[in-house]
Amino acid sequence: MKFNKKTGARVAATAVAAALAMGSLAGCAPAGSDTFTVWWYEKDTAMAKTWDAALKELGKNHPNVKIKFELKTWDQIQKAGNAILDSDKAPDLAEWNKGNATAGAAAQAGLLVDLKDYAAKYGWDTKLPSSAKLYGQYDDKGIMGTGNLYGIPSYGEYVSWFYNKDLFAKYGVTVPTTPAELDTVLATLKSKGAIQAFGGGSYQNVHMAYALAVSQADQQWVQNFQLLKGEVDWTKWEYAANKIAEWRAAGYFEKKASGISADDAVAAFQAGKYPLILGGTWLDQTTADKAKFDWGKFQNPGTLSVGSAGNLLVIPSKSKNKDLAAEFIDLVLSTKYQNMLGNEGGLPLLADQAALTNPVTQKSYTVFDAIVKADGLAMYPDWPVPGYFDVQLAAGTKLVADGDAAAYVKTIKDFYDKGKADLQQ
Repeated sequence: MKFNKKTGARVAATAVAAALAMGSLAGCAPAGSDTFTVWWYEKDTAMAKTWDAALKELGKNHPNVKIKFELKTWDQIQKAGNAILDSDKAPDLAEWNKGNATAGAAAQAGLLVDLKDYAAKYGWDTKLPSSAKLYGQYDDKGIMGTGNLYGIPSYGEYVSWFYNKDLFAKYGVTVPTTPAELDTVLATLKSKGAIQAFGGGSYQNVHMAYALAVSQADQQWVQNFQLLKGEVDWTKWEYAANKIAEWRAAGYFEKKASGISADDAVAAFQAGKYPLILGGTWLDQTTADKAKFDWGKFQNPGTLSVGSAGNLLVIPSKSKNKDLAAEFIDLVLSTKYQNMLGNEGGLPLLADQAALTNPVTQKSYTVFDAIVKADGLAMYPDWPVPGYFDVQLAAGTKLVADGDAAAYVKTIKDFYDKGKADLQQ
């Protein structure tokens, strides 16, 4: 994630070319007091269905306003969105990519409305936990995490343990709630010939290491590591590396796990061959479709969890219907539409858990709700500096293969320190 410090002048200079790149925008009628123009790029998702329903309600509440919806693509927004915000084609409300290079650049260039007053009016500043709200906050350099509120997230994702309830019952183990209890579960399973499914040769080792690191961390540590707000306490990463080396030596995953892909590990878990696996919410539906056993999820024991809020709803500075845009955002955050998002298979931030009837969402939201209420989202491990994922992946694969925890920490620390220095020049 490289910091992008575009100025408004640079954005304006490319507006014409970018508008052409957006294709369908050329024919848009300009927004006015009687036209409410909305963009998003969700298609056939829980978010798209929910937002569409909320948009219809907004239209019914304001029958004299013409609702003009335009479906975009993620790539369109990524490549040309900020330029369009600085033109007369800007919408009244849009879904926007979170991060320094997109929402941060737009905020820094003055292209987005500071939502402070709306947040106070509707109570968003108290509804949303800080670990979700920070994705919409940007400072005067366009760096995410602190500063004014320019965007509102309404859904999320996270990494946790999936477990086979049938095998847990067979082997006499229960869901762990502390790191020590997780160690005991893994030891008990090993003593009975069962181990975790672990794709140590691909992204799962990256998530595993960070899950263990943040299990010992707090939100100040996340601010320092992810948002470059202070010195990083690398003992959290040392704990993670040593724990993986310890599990390796104890035989809690396959000896040749460094050669196993996450896809193969997931398939093996879903086939019922292993009692548990660490994975993200993107595995929820495939596990529901493929698993022939009773399964559940539990948070990795500790303080924080790998995960984040989703992309943002923003109000462009050139919006001619800012109050309507804020009203739409408030509808999306209401219990009614947060519940709908969950029942459509999404992961809402503010739903009433008792009202969620989708069985897959029920499994996933129970864990997510606990994480969010504890202000426990810790982002993803590769975000702080450009190119970090590849370094973490290679170092993690080596750690799973040889158990050299010190070498792992040195590799990821050296790369991080250099990347951080480059970004702060």
